[in-house]
Amino acid sequence: MIRKSPIKLGALVPYPLNLAPGQRYRIEQWVAYLEAQGIKVELLPFADAALMRSLHQPGHYWAKVTGLIRCFAQRVRLMFKLREYDALYLFRAASIVGPALLEHLLPLLGRPVIFDFDDAIYLLHTSAANRYFGWLKFPGKTASLCRLSSHVVAGNSYLAAYARQHNERVTVIPSSVDTEAYSVAVKSATAKKVIVGWTGSSTSQTHLESYSPLLNELMKRRDVEFHVISDRKPELPGVPVVWHRWSPETEITDLARFDIGIMPMPDDQWARGKCAMKALLYMAMGIPTICSAVGMNQEVIQHGENGWLAQTDDEWLAGLQTLIDDEALRRRLGAAGRQTIEAHYSMRHCADLFAAVIRNTLAQHDAQREVKRWFLLKSKNNAL
Repeated sequence: MIRKSPIKLGALVPYPLNLAPGQRYRIEQWVAYLEAQGIKVELLPFADAALMRSLHQPGHYWAKVTGLIRCFAQRVRLMFKLREYDALYLFRAASIVGPALLEHLLPLLGRPVIFDFDDAIYLLHTSAANRYFGWLKFPGKTASLCRLSSHVVAGNSYLAAYARQHNERVTVIPSSVDTEAYSVAVKSATAKKVIVGWTGSSTSQTHLESYSPLLNELMKRRDVEFHVISDRKPELPGVPVVWHRWSPETEITDLARFDIGIMPMPDDQWARGKCAMKALLYMAMGIPTICSAVGMNQEVIQHGENGWLAQTDDEWLAGLQTLIDDEALRRRLGAAGRQTIEAHYSMRHCADLFAAVIRNTLAQHDAQREVKRWFLLKSKNNAL
């Protein structure tokens, strides 16, 4: 069977567009490039803006409940229209709460399903604002989503190992950076202090906040500025912070101020599933990067060559002080980091990998359908 062009992909995503990092740096970022490759993607969010406003705040339980019911009803209505697509893409889940009820309907539509996840979502992990709703996420449904899908895409090898327990058709595609938009930052010649910075969401900000004593000690040893880009003001007692509220319009400008980018993390199962997105952003902009030696960070960074890895508090302090004191080292690591992104983690590279998954999955689906059709015809002829 010869496929018509363009291929139509219905993308079921959890959140409104240009908001959630994982969604932005995966499917959203690839849309325009995929369309140029003959794959037209339509993004179909579960949550609307009103629900997201309530989810990001503590309390507001009635608004959260009614919003979830409203968005779930909208998702159910959408299910009847999904046959118009050639294939379906599922990022994390069809609904941000509940068991895999809607997802089990997808294979019944006769379209191949590509399931993509970039965090250890098979573990329970939630923000402080929504800890009482955590049980509604049903993290165990991730195994079911792997099994019912035609193909699984995982953000790193750690997640892929989990997926392969439930589906043999798994491809690793990292989260990616648009290297044209996130270009090498030009530093101001008038800057007086080295700026150490962190960027991320309110959920991962708890990792940063647990490092508050270490940052306090750094401030005692070196006269630096510490900047944070996030959707929630950080709680770092005793640490002077310049906070930039995250927005897509100012993100790149705010990142460009950093002289050093940091990504501290605990060594636990959730952190090992992270896709090193902070490091990828810093490195794409030529910002020397120091990360905890956990999970994918160890795949992206070769210590001392294109970045810096640290495990203990002493290693963190030694690494930060070395980078603060050595401008030439910062330039070298920043340049090497940029080269790493261009070679392995650029938007174009990762979108090409994803386009190949779509085409191969459709080809396999069509071949299986032809085999079924042949057997049906043969059975009818034998019956006659």
